[in-house]
Amino acid sequence: MKRPPIWAHRLLEWFCDPDLLEDLQGDLHELYFQNSQSSGPLKSNLIYYWLVLRSFRWSAIKKKSIIKNSSNMTINNFKIASRVLWRDKFNTTVNLVGLTVGIACFLLLGLFVKQELSYDHFHSKKDRIYRSWLKEDYGNGKMFFNSQVPFRFESLFEDNFPEVEESVQFLAQTNLVGRGENRINEPIGIISPEFFDFFDFQLIDGNVTNPLAGKRDVVISEAYAKKYFGDENPIGKILPIQLDSAISDFTVTALLRDIRKESSIQFDIGISNANIPDIFGERSMTAWFLVAPETYVLVKENNSIESVSTKMQDVVMSYLADEVERDVYNIGFQPLTDIHLNPDIPIGYAPVSNPQYVYILAAIGILVLIIACINYATLAIGQSLKRGKEVGIRKVLGAFRTSLVYQYMSESLLITLSAMLIGIILTIVFIPAFNTLTGTEVFYQFQWWHLGVYLCLGLIISFIAGSYPALVLSGFKAVSILRGFVGASGSHSIRKGMVVFQFLITVFLISSSLIMRNQVEFLQNQDLGFKQEAVITIPLYPDPNAQRLSETIKSGFENGRLLKSKLEQIPEFTNIGMGSHVFGTQGWANLAYTESDGTFRRFIFLITDPYYLSASGIKFKEGRDFDPESGLDSRQSVIVNQAAVDYFGWENPIGEKLPGEEFGEHRIIGVTENFHFASLHTKVEPLVITQNLMPIVKGVSDGDFVDSVVPKLFLTYSGNNLAAAGEKLQNIWEETFPNENLNFSFVSERLANQYESESRMNKLIGVATVLSIFIASLGLLGLTVLVVNSRIKEIGIRKVMGASPGTIMGLLLRTFSGQLVLAIILSVPVTILLMNQWLQNFAYNISIGPGVFILSAILAALVAFLVIFYHTLRAAKINPIESLRTE
Repeated sequence: MKRPPIWAHRLLEWFCDPDLLEDLQGDLHELYFQNSQSSGPLKSNLIYYWLVLRSFRWSAIKKKSIIKNSSNMTINNFKIASRVLWRDKFNTTVNLVGLTVGIACFLLLGLFVKQELSYDHFHSKKDRIYRSWLKEDYGNGKMFFNSQVPFRFESLFEDNFPEVEESVQFLAQTNLVGRGENRINEPIGIISPEFFDFFDFQLIDGNVTNPLAGKRDVVISEAYAKKYFGDENPIGKILPIQLDSAISDFTVTALLRDIRKESSIQFDIGISNANIPDIFGERSMTAWFLVAPETYVLVKENNSIESVSTKMQDVVMSYLADEVERDVYNIGFQPLTDIHLNPDIPIGYAPVSNPQYVYILAAIGILVLIIACINYATLAIGQSLKRGKEVGIRKVLGAFRTSLVYQYMSESLLITLSAMLIGIILTIVFIPAFNTLTGTEVFYQFQWWHLGVYLCLGLIISFIAGSYPALVLSGFKAVSILRGFVGASGSHSIRKGMVVFQFLITVFLISSSLIMRNQVEFLQNQDLGFKQEAVITIPLYPDPNAQRLSETIKSGFENGRLLKSKLEQIPEFTNIGMGSHVFGTQGWANLAYTESDGTFRRFIFLITDPYYLSASGIKFKEGRDFDPESGLDSRQSVIVNQAAVDYFGWENPIGEKLPGEEFGEHRIIGVTENFHFASLHTKVEPLVITQNLMPIVKGVSDGDFVDSVVPKLFLTYSGNNLAAAGEKLQNIWEETFPNENLNFSFVSERLANQYESESRMNKLIGVATVLSIFIASLGLLGLTVLVVNSRIKEIGIRKVMGASPGTIMGLLLRTFSGQLVLAIILSVPVTILLMNQWLQNFAYNISIGPGVFILSAILAALVAFLVIFYHTLRAAKINPIESLRTE
């Protein structure tokens, strides 16, 4: 006869009052048999489940038993647990250390991930704030996509869209601050007067309600108040700032609390955008194609940005119908909280992080914590032989399995909460070292609600780490224990699966760390096609009275020649050259134009003196370099790289001109080999080099100047003392330009900064790898204990039969070899898949060869061997009489 579902039957016995159980079971069984005859087995089972669930009522449950079971984890349980843990100090310490390291690693990486994910979330109106972007798509590859937009967008949004409550602008640029010898180039934030009502940046002193009411009002941060005015109250003080050719006096009206690190908008000096006409001219305020500021809109409550976007094209065409076709000039919006981790939108004034790295670190933190939990489980099961007697005695005395589970979960909770407390302390202590090692700026600020988070996290870890060992230990059979046999019960496949998973993660992290290290070394050691060792770059200052771009560049070169004449007197300073851009800086001038046949062309533009290429060690494929004595070269000659030759399709480039009707008189005299003036994330682009910008600038219609085109001087230092180089430069600079500050840097450092995020990621994964190896070693120790304890009599018998200690050790080592090999095999496709996706971020990358996996396998096997060597050797030397003694 078919029986009711066993799980529903057990559920009924668990909750039902014994006085009612027999009658209720009889009724339910009778109904089940009737349903099984009239309906199929599936339907009768479902009905039975439903009837059992309906019987779960207050009048039917065994209240005393339920209350008793729910209160099993009492103070008494914790007392027993603490005594057990104290008695076995070694294993308790190993468990505690493993969980502590895992939790500390998880919390450190978690703080970094949380900080990345929380950028701009501190603004109370963040859900209604959007940054506008502009995409001009003229077809045939002619497209301009910017998150910096025209100045007129602020009034455009406010005047044409009732859904917009307010709109503000932010423009970051560098200006000279101070007078005379105290002038310093400082980043200035040019902002709308309503900026501080719009965002939650805190003003702490002065006119906090309307700090930028006047055109010459300025807001400064606490750090800059200290920098310029010391301990004096800065309110009402004068701060001279040069906006155009003249220096204007600004009055400090408010003090700004230093802006938080997790903000996409950063500035220490803020002035009103009423100064924009003085900097860019009056026409800039009505221009549609001059992009400079970031513009943010605040949508009214109960309105959506989609409503604004829907109307946008009609509004745009009402202004630009005579200038562009529909859908050419497109305006869109990006949520404020999306800016920091969205590389699909062009970068504005703040760097954008790679979200891939954030997700990778989050996954690594979770995996390390899981490894720590697995270690706890394996270590606890490894002690099953010692706990077998305890389990047998408890069961003989009438203990139920649930009470044993509660007892062992109490031990898990004690260890986990202790590890959580120590882990939190270690996290706080090691944050400065973590920041120094990885180049991050993680910080921690305690809030009371964190206690609840830590408690919940501790409970979750306790359940994950302790549930399986508790079920295994409580499942020992009393009869087997009394017969003298206690095996490590539970599913062997589960335990082996945990071992394989642990090895897999460890080998994966080792392989990934090696691949990332190899890629970073490849980037840093790649032949870039120019000299970079001991090369110093120095930004030059133009004449402050220069108005046009050509005048600014010309005066910068003149100042550079004056400085060069004095630097050449120092024998250690050689290979001196000047150019609008130097190696290691991003955003070289990007120019574009349209050919007569409609083809849209882009190229990188570099303005140099005649010594730039030779001083940099750049090689030529054909033609020649600029002749310093040739006036024709200084006016008309052009040099291009091989990428430009391929791009324009020239077969014989010498003597050619750029294919455009508007360019001035010029001719190509040389072709250089492709050198990597940009980072290796991108392919080498077409490059046009000239001494005179005018013939080229005449023929272009669009330009993008992220890096300033004001000339920079560079030189090679052949001495051994870099500190002495700085002192010599400072002396010559002060003698030549007493009213300007010297600001120099090394090209090698700038080049390294291009791969800062990759280097930081490599360090983070390296730290996680070391920690995972350490934690996995503790887990292997637990597994070794488990295997040795479960095979102790087998070892004794083999020794009696004449087996040597080496043979015994080989037997025990082979226990883990299959699982290690399986983990290595499984880790290979996972590593290749994930690392190939990461390597696609680089135009030039390494290939993943077998050597990485062989080395990873050797390292993992070596770690495993060293960890289990001692314990297996000890087990192999145990006296067989001790192993076979009958208790």
